Amino acid sequence: MRNPGVKGFLLFGALWFGSFLLLRQGMDSAEERLLFSALALAAVIIASYGALYFGRRAWRLADTPIARIRSAPQGYVELYGRAQLMEGPPVLAPLSHLPCVWYCYEIEERSSNGRWWPVDSGESDSLFLLDDGTGRCVINPDGAHFVKTRRDVWYASESGVRSHALWGIGAAYRHIEQRIMPGEELHAIGGFQTVGGLREAPDTHREVAELLERWKRDPQRMNLFDRRRNGRIDPDEWEAARRAAEKQVRRKQVQQALEPEVHLLADTGDPARPFIIAAFREEDRLIRYFQWRAAGCLLAAVLAASLLLKWL
Repeated sequence: MRNPGVKGFLLFGALWFGSFLLLRQGMDSAEERLLFSALALAAVIIASYGALYFGRRAWRLADTPIARIRSAPQGYVELYGRAQLMEGPPVLAPLSHLPCVWYCYEIEERSSNGRWWPVDSGESDSLFLLDDGTGRCVINPDGAHFVKTRRDVWYASESGVRSHALWGIGAAYRHIEQRIMPGEELHAIGGFQTVGGLREAPDTHREVAELLERWKRDPQRMNLFDRRRNGRIDPDEWEAARRAAEKQVRRKQVQQALEPEVHLLADTGDPARPFIIAAFREEDRLIRYFQWRAAGCLLAAVLAASLLLKWL
């Protein structure tokens, strides 16, 4: 999943300044002032959005305590543990062919003017595990914001042979690959859910009443309890139906209790509760990662706003 980052804001700044230099040619002072004001306003909006984007992530991480998988509550939680592969075929990074639990790659081609343009990219959608010593949780990486994962960059010739040229001089392609390796320490914050097992004491009375209500809307089912064939359910026949419903409910509860619990962590779908997977050992470093970016965007917004006020 693509997320705004420092490089994106730097690119916006370069485009902003280049647009100003190009468009100001041939303009009078009033038109130049109007152009500069519009670009400054755009910079204020973009930088303010960046400050809110990164600041909200820092606040969410600081406000959400780290939970243990075995006792984690249902809902929005933060976990810490080591990444592990799930059973099945190994996950191999497409460029390096190294075993990993998650990867993201991009291949860029050098154009005639020396710029790099993307020609291929992809991201793993394979599930993997997070183990914190008390339990294991299945991670669904779809929609996650990955932070500080292992990143390798190398260059290749047109034939695909790896090039050792300094800064890629003379190379035709640039390969960029991010990976999370088995055993790597991760912080993950997202929507936690447990399926299987009985996490709470069952309400047998309520479940029996709900099952009987469904049976009452099924004439064929109720006919099974009409032993006298008089077209109605007599009190003793209704008691037999209630006992049958209770027996079915208790059988289902026993089956649920025997099923193993499976813990899942995935995207909540709520922008206010971001799904973040970070290869940081200390939570404080991860929080500062977002705080510094929020502070940088806020500073850019203040500077752009001051310039806008000066030109208005």
